[in-house]
Amino acid sequence: MADEQKERSDLILQGATATWEMNIDGNVNGTYRGTFKFKCYLTPTETLAAGRAYRELLGANPAFAPDHESFLAYALTQLKYRVLEAPPFWTTSKEGPFNGDLADENVISEVLLAATDAEIKYKAQLNQRKKDALERAIKAAEKINSSTTEEPDESTT
Repeated sequence: MADEQKERSDLILQGATATWEMNIDGNVNGTYRGTFKFKCYLTPTETLAAGRAYRELLGANPAFAPDHESFLAYALTQLKYRVLEAPPFWTTSKEGPFNGDLADENVISEVLLAATDAEIKYKAQLNQRKKDALERAIKAAEKINSSTTEEPDESTT
């Protein structure tokens, strides 16, 4: 896990939700600006649902899908469950189960990167909190242990 993923200052965590301000130049339709809110993790059932949707998008023979199509299917299915709020351009006006049906695939890639980096940053913060709590518990136990061992034994006096 790269440190830059854990330390992204453009991802603001509030509990298990991340906010990201996007300002990205597309390759086709100009600049995309707006605010996204992401879930910082998927539940097991969301993970399974995203996997089913991914396989469905790729069709009957997913092994024959080019890497590019496989990535797009992965990105759109992950974002379906990770994006909580998005700018208006993200909402697809067409009939279909997925938002983010944009001409600028680089934008989809950047949104996925931000969403997955939010999960990495969230989990790194959780791990740091666990580590800090453990260190505090060890210090407290050592303090208690040292104060009980310093008292003289009354049976020897």
